[in-house]
Amino acid sequence: MTTIYLIRHAEAEGNLYRRAQGHFNSNVTYLGAALAERFRDVHVDALWASDLNRTRSTAAAIRKYHPELALNVTPRLREIDVGVWEDVPWGQLDHDEHEMHELFNHDPGRWRVEGGEPYADVQTRMRDIILELAAMYDGKAVAVVSHAYSIRALACLLYGIPSEEVDSLPYGDNTSVTTLEAENGVLRVVQYGDASHLEAAGLSTFARQHWRRPGTGKRIHTRFEPLDPRREGELYERCYADTWRASHGSLTGYAPAVYLHTAERLARRDPRCVMKLLYGEAFAGVVQLDPDRGREADAGWISLLYIEPGLRGMRLGAQLIGHAVSVFRREGRGSIRLHVAEDNENALGFYEQCGFTSLRREQGIGGPLRLMEMSIAPHILTPEEI
Repeated sequence: MTTIYLIRHAEAEGNLYRRAQGHFNSNVTYLGAALAERFRDVHVDALWASDLNRTRSTAAAIRKYHPELALNVTPRLREIDVGVWEDVPWGQLDHDEHEMHELFNHDPGRWRVEGGEPYADVQTRMRDIILELAAMYDGKAVAVVSHAYSIRALACLLYGIPSEEVDSLPYGDNTSVTTLEAENGVLRVVQYGDASHLEAAGLSTFARQHWRRPGTGKRIHTRFEPLDPRREGELYERCYADTWRASHGSLTGYAPAVYLHTAERLARRDPRCVMKLLYGEAFAGVVQLDPDRGREADAGWISLLYIEPGLRGMRLGAQLIGHAVSVFRREGRGSIRLHVAEDNENALGFYEQCGFTSLRREQGIGGPLRLMEMSIAPHILTPEEI
């Protein structure tokens, strides 16, 4: 009998930024330290993962205490390919393609989009590769790092859960472990989606996902639309003034006409440079990107990031950063930079939590600023980084 530890990858950009990322090759945003501790004293004979960065980085957590294990990768362990949905915000998909979005979540066997991988095909390839690994390591224990949708699809197949009843089996948390046993070509689930190592350490991704409505588990749908500074100048100026006041304590040095003119120029160049975030149909925030500033340092620049006061503390700001990551990574930039007022402790803490680090102190119009930077280059963690 072969034991398979089927592991979901650690929190990745798609989880944090609420964007569809199947075959899209995103980085992890949260380390797998608790997973490493869980497997510290567990015997493992072989280690496999999908060939995407987020699973390969998660596999480093297994190797932290098992450095003798070589990492084997295969695309057959990938997440479902969501085709033209790749890197699109989930809320955008719910708004623009609501019926297909509902099917994807609640009856995936009927889901169809251009370039998308059929649900039954995901189930088949996952079953086949796991059975092949079980035969290859007959009588041994194998750790396999894959993805939430693919793991649940396989579990539904093994449990006999039809597509229309997929809701009866929830997703496993990031780095949750599904234990399978294989014997004589037959797979069975011993334990599904165990996340006890996260709960003990207080590191559950689900617990940090404030985009779910408290007490309901239902998703809060947000989406982006271009903000037209000419037509919505009053809204833009209000957001910029509020951000300036929060950063500097007053409006001293604030020049609304200058900033509005800059926003108009950027929006004409590319509507993606000035975007508003919508919470349902209500305005929730704005992000402004400047593709020219920072180019010499191979960086993209965020010149404005604003969330409405009543919606702060829900991690919606991370979705604005996710938009910037999506735009600048497609342009080949290696990092994102921005300025934060040196005495704005709340903003500094938020950006640090999102992965930004301080480069240096600079003098701004309204006072001293911190130049902060976050790498967006593709990266695979090593065991030493866990």
